[in-house]
Amino acid sequence: MVNIELIQQKLPQELREIAKNYTISDNFLETMSDIIILVLQSKSLDTQQEKQSWFDLLPLMNQEQVDKLRDILTREKQKLEEIEKKYEQKKEDVVNKYVQKYDESSYQNKIVQLKENEEAHKEKEHEEADALLNNL
Repeated sequence: MVNIELIQQKLPQELREIAKNYTISDNFLETMSDIIILVLQSKSLDTQQEKQSWFDLLPLMNQEQVDKLRDILTREKQKLEEIEKKYEQKKEDVVNKYVQKYDESSYQNKIVQLKENEEAHKEKEHEEADALLNNL
């Protein structure tokens, strides 16, 4: 039976609904909620069955094994965060590059437009000058 009250107390909001799908020892929810959170968040434990297997194994594990599991899952989380930051920076760089190219393109278009306007204005001045000379 899932202890909903304990889940509400010990787990962050975003994991509470997910945790209700598992059978988790009340003792581990109470004393080692951090490892429960790590298992729930783990990307390498991608199926519900894998996560449930770890929840089932926790009561059978000694402290050293629990500590090793915590270490492995913590390192996984840290590595994934590093990768996410790296790719977030790369995405920013790409976006900035294209924004800069777009701005350069916009700048080039404005220059072309100004030159065309200047040419049109010069031609109009020449026509007006020719008209004045013809009237003399």
